[in-house]
Amino acid sequence: MTTRFVGWDLTDPFARVPRPVDEAVLDAKGHVRFSQRVWPRADARHGLDRNALWEAFPVGPGDVVVVDGPQALANPGARVRDAERRLRAPGRTPDVLPLPGAPFAGFVRGSVLLFAALRSRAPLLDLDVPEPSRARLFEAFPGATWRTLAVEKLGGKATPEGRARRQALLEAEGLRFVDGAPCTHDQLDATVCAWLGWLTRMRPEDVTAVGLPLTRDPDGTLREGRILDRLQSLSGR
Repeated sequence: MTTRFVGWDLTDPFARVPRPVDEAVLDAKGHVRFSQRVWPRADARHGLDRNALWEAFPVGPGDVVVVDGPQALANPGARVRDAERRLRAPGRTPDVLPLPGAPFAGFVRGSVLLFAALRSRAPLLDLDVPEPSRARLFEAFPGATWRTLAVEKLGGKATPEGRARRQALLEAEGLRFVDGAPCTHDQLDATVCAWLGWLTRMRPEDVTAVGLPLTRDPDGTLREGRILDRLQSLSGR
């Protein structure tokens, strides 16, 4: 079975015109290829059909998937998940599923619904297993990983200079971009996600899990969950 390391840089599926989700696929040799995924149409109650999500975000039997987006809600009474607080993530997940409208609300809602759909489809093990190297579904926050990799200021991620520096950092880690064209910052974030998944298999000593273990309420609601990160990302905080 061929293992692919897949990274998704999620967008807001409830935006007026939702942007496609950039996907990076990394093979065992470090070759990176890009594609895009398209969100299914949301219903009138701001829901996303699980069957439509499975079709829009397919996961192969050998895939290791890492998603830039929250996997679950915060604990009751909390305004942010522990992992998000520790990694200083700008998008903060509350203890109830937010309605679209406020900043990051649609992004958070879509991501939590996607994770729930993926977990209901197949036994995709996450970080909270005795052997994390067997897990196939992870959450990541590329912003924390970029801070670890940088030896100097990277510049704005939307600028040509900032993108070039980020791409050079990944190439220094052995990754090779098959398309040869300059990457967008969303493609680079998706690549970081895929690379973190690759590290869980190839260099597991270089990654860590930040935050509280995933829990499930009696009604099935998932809460907290840990974020996959490069080990040194916690140094100096």
